[in-house]
Amino acid sequence: MRVTMFIRCLAMMRGGGETRHLAWIRELSALGVDVDVVTGRPLLGAARYPLDGVRAAVVRSPYTRDAVYRWQNRRGFGRLTMAALHADEEWFCRAAWRAAARREPPDVVHAHALYQAARLRRRDVPVVINLPGEPHARYSADLGLADALVADGWAADHLPARLGRSVDRVPKGVDAALFRPDGPNRRAGLGLERKSVILSVGRLVPLKNLTLLVDAVSRIRATRPSVHLLVVGEGPERARLEQHASARGIADAVTWVGYVPQADTPAYYRSADVFALSSDFDNSPNAVLEAMACGLPIVATDVGGVAAFVDANRGGALVPKGDAAALAGAAGALVDDPPRARRVGAFNRDRASGEFSWRASARRLLDVYERVVASRHAAAMSA
Repeated sequence: MRVTMFIRCLAMMRGGGETRHLAWIRELSALGVDVDVVTGRPLLGAARYPLDGVRAAVVRSPYTRDAVYRWQNRRGFGRLTMAALHADEEWFCRAAWRAAARREPPDVVHAHALYQAARLRRRDVPVVINLPGEPHARYSADLGLADALVADGWAADHLPARLGRSVDRVPKGVDAALFRPDGPNRRAGLGLERKSVILSVGRLVPLKNLTLLVDAVSRIRATRPSVHLLVVGEGPERARLEQHASARGIADAVTWVGYVPQADTPAYYRSADVFALSSDFDNSPNAVLEAMACGLPIVATDVGGVAAFVDANRGGALVPKGDAAALAGAAGALVDDPPRARRVGAFNRDRASGEFSWRASARRLLDVYERVVASRHAAAMSA
């Protein structure tokens, strides 16, 4: 089987969606599937990330996502930024189909959060669309043209009723051999040997609400000055977040690592005592599973599909969205009780390594591909 994936940001950004698709590509290839990718780069400027090990076509289109992140929450700019993002993705989808048409026709096109991909399809190629969250209402008709919709987490639970059609659940996985508690860490190199480290891993964008985590750490440090925040990730919010940490008087208690290739992130997980997620929404965050596999207790906002990963009694704590005091209280309690933190982390390691597999996830996705190909073939024979 030949599969072409449309992944708009693979050469420009590495968030959870991109990480998931790279894992799928690896596992599907191991299962004998021929996978290639169409991704994008700006009209001006270069791609930001290498595509090593991926057979990819890189097409040019306006890359507006960074501007959207900077302006989306400013009064008067919400509709404008969403319109810009829609136009950008429409442009990219058209270019992606043109690029796919220049190659041997795929059996399936799998588009990540590109809801117009089915409407813009060329030839009679089945289209599978990945749903990382709730699509804008403007895409309802486009989604109705897709051969299958796939999702996990909150989206798999809630979108079938909202969209009025079935959504195939394809659970997420984690590489428990790469993400494990034992192995090298970065404490010495970062000067954190005598610190109690709270870790965040993710994009620095508004939805992740790192402002809340900075506020929580500021509260914790009022009585526990050894607490240190370690932030792994990059994004347009970094300068503003650094200013906010300075305003809260904890600039010297935050280390901003920046982007780290996924293969190198386990050493950072192993440098922490607690993993914290402060998002306003997260469908099914990869970083939580990675932290669990590395044996960390989790403190997270109770949003999206996070509760499907985090056992609030045995795996850490879930706190209300936007509640800095609750986040600080839960993280501080784990910092104060290292034996409990170790027990919680051991539970998370067992759960992550036992329940979440990228190979199982890829097999489930392959089942979806085979079903839509067979259905299209049957329809063509009937016609």
